[in-house]
Amino acid sequence: MRNTSKAIGIGLLLLLGITVRAQDRDFLSWNAIELGYEPSKKWDFQLEAQLRLKDDFSTIDEYFGQFQVNRRIAKGLKLGVAVRYAFENDDQGRRQGIENHFRHHFDVRYRTKLDRFTLRYRIRYQNKNELGVDDQATRTVRLKTGVAYNIRRWKLDPYVNGELFNRLQSDEERKLRFRVTLGTSYNLKKAGKIGAYYRVQSSFNEEARGMRTILGLKYSYTIK
Repeated sequence: MRNTSKAIGIGLLLLLGITVRAQDRDFLSWNAIELGYEPSKKWDFQLEAQLRLKDDFSTIDEYFGQFQVNRRIAKGLKLGVAVRYAFENDDQGRRQGIENHFRHHFDVRYRTKLDRFTLRYRIRYQNKNELGVDDQATRTVRLKTGVAYNIRRWKLDPYVNGELFNRLQSDEERKLRFRVTLGTSYNLKKAGKIGAYYRVQSSFNEEARGMRTILGLKYSYTIK
């Protein structure tokens, strides 16, 4: 228990340190509601609505709806496919306004337990374009790994994960981004589950290295 508390404390300090060191910070808020349906052990479906705010929570950045289907292949292994329709607020440059975007992605997820730890891995390929504008969609591969810890007699079990984004464009347009997230969730039993997280996001690209700090809330309810 003492070692676990140390690990959590170190994780918090690292995240706070990354945020403080950022010269160009943008504070965002991501808020989501998710409805899940699990008709069997092999299949589950998720419908999500999300609102994202930027400029220190003062401006709408994006809002979208997403539908995902997951299929259990083996113990701990799942495949998933999802579609998303998003409205993005472009307030930069000469041409501004709400843009309509469509995205689809494919996931391979694996989860395993080690004592009181749960290890998670995900590979995602996504394809996104602005409707009526983009001639070529933006293709991205995302690699994500994380760990959660089940604390005895404690309902707010913490988790931490990291994610790397690799845009599959030409060398001139290639952009590498990363995210680091620390969060927890609380099971409301028959009333669903509510989660909160603290996230930092940045880029390895020198011209776009502005740090983003994200505070997220999510409520989810699953019908079984």
